[in-house]
Amino acid sequence: MKEVTLQLPDIKLGGIRWGEGNPTKVLALHGWLDNAATYTFLAPLLVEAGLDLVAVDLAGHGNSQHRAAGGFYHLVDYIKEVGQAIEALEWKRPILLGHSLGAVISSLYASAAGETISRLILMEALGPMADPPEKTSENLKRALQRAMKPSSQKRPYYTIEKAVEDRSRGFGGLSLLASEALVQRNLTVDKQGWVWKTDSRLRWPSFVRFTEPQVENYLSSINLPTLLVAASNGIISLDPEKNSRLSFLSNVKKVLVEGGHHMHMDGDVVTLAEEIISFIRE
Repeated sequence: MKEVTLQLPDIKLGGIRWGEGNPTKVLALHGWLDNAATYTFLAPLLVEAGLDLVAVDLAGHGNSQHRAAGGFYHLVDYIKEVGQAIEALEWKRPILLGHSLGAVISSLYASAAGETISRLILMEALGPMADPPEKTSENLKRALQRAMKPSSQKRPYYTIEKAVEDRSRGFGGLSLLASEALVQRNLTVDKQGWVWKTDSRLRWPSFVRFTEPQVENYLSSINLPTLLVAASNGIISLDPEKNSRLSFLSNVKKVLVEGGHHMHMDGDVVTLAEEIISFIRE
């Protein structure tokens, strides 16, 4: 395990690397408001099977730079940076692994540039949130109102323990052990106490969201071998009657793993690793 830095054309990304030099290359993307430490529990198990895994901090997260003043965190902005990260690593057709937001970004990238990767692994997400067309104007209005009143002020914490406790109650829920791994990478200290490193703009509403037909279109264009992992107490279903998006993936293996949304941290991580390794070796 080592810290890495990827200098992309427009931004510098931090990250963590496990198993450098191993033959099977994996680029891993984390979820919203998480960071590269989300793979702290899973990566060591994958390394034993010969994987060289680089987990990057997405822009505005962890040790990565924030976007320039006046910029935004549009979902599609991350797609280019995935391609640039692969180029910076000088990898040829690596495996792309993503959790939650990272899985959404991974699937978008696979739709646009699937020829540059060999396999796709999606954990706890199958496409971005979608809204009906009639909500387009409403979304735009809400996003503009927020952007017109920017604020970078952050609530300080007087102890790391309190930050860990609060993060454990975040989206999807986390054990304190898993929360601590994320928090340690995502806090910095100022005159008032500990504050989050994450860019506050990450919480702003989106100016534009996909419609469901758009999501279905890009999912249908993914031809790569794909592993879709859902958690037993997670947020997506592997039942085609409950999740119509499943029918748009032409080459998918579906796996259910015990745990919550962050099952790769505090769920059945051993079984998850075994399933990933089996998929890669198929």
